[in-house]
Amino acid sequence: MATAGDTSEKANPLYPDVSTPSLMIHVVAPAALPAGYTFDAEINEDPDRTFTVEVPEGGVNEGDTFLAPLPENVDGARLRAPTGYWKDGMFDCFSLGIIHPSAWCGLCCPQILMAQVMTRMHLNWLGEHGPVIATINTFKVVVALTVLYVVYSSALNVAANQYDYENLPLINTILCILGSIIFTAWALYALCKTRRNLRERYSIEEDERFKGFEDICCSLWCTWCTISQMARHTGEYETYQGLCFTETGLPDSAPFTV
Repeated sequence: MATAGDTSEKANPLYPDVSTPSLMIHVVAPAALPAGYTFDAEINEDPDRTFTVEVPEGGVNEGDTFLAPLPENVDGARLRAPTGYWKDGMFDCFSLGIIHPSAWCGLCCPQILMAQVMTRMHLNWLGEHGPVIATINTFKVVVALTVLYVVYSSALNVAANQYDYENLPLINTILCILGSIIFTAWALYALCKTRRNLRERYSIEEDERFKGFEDICCSLWCTWCTISQMARHTGEYETYQGLCFTETGLPDSAPFTV
């Protein structure tokens, strides 16, 4: 099984004389296979859409996931996004207009926009690759986690204001801090994994200045800008209208990115 996306017809604007790399997609090994072995993988578990995959060096075991280039001649509806470079800059949050849904959704509730990007890319609630059946409810899971955290925090605040027990302030503070740490740790981990998966899939290299740490630095210090950039890269908003509260942030008629 393979999870596939789009290829780009543009040249890399940073290096116009350099060929644009292929879109990389996740392939799940159907069995233990040696290096160099070829087999036909399904795209998004669709038996009518297949392409030939070559097992990488070292071979694979059954169930292993590895990245393989998607041939340019693979047909099928898909969103268009460039490979080898970001579609635009990290701080171009309002490049599509001051009232674009993706910008304000990311600003007011970044987890909602992150969930939409995850859904487009068939990632689970941790930002990791998985089979279609395991990622179909990613948006609902992320929204549920976010709502539960808001309810949890609000309930602690209400309890602190209404009850005057001697040890309540200390207990309330500890519970608030603990909940905040757990939610923040999950949100940062999921965002970091989602960005890394997107870069690997679209063959986008890290900045040499932050080699090995770019994803975590962007997720930690520029959360809104990071999520918005990923949404613009995978959304093709030039063709499809952006929406705030749908699972993909796009109309139902829009195809999946991957």
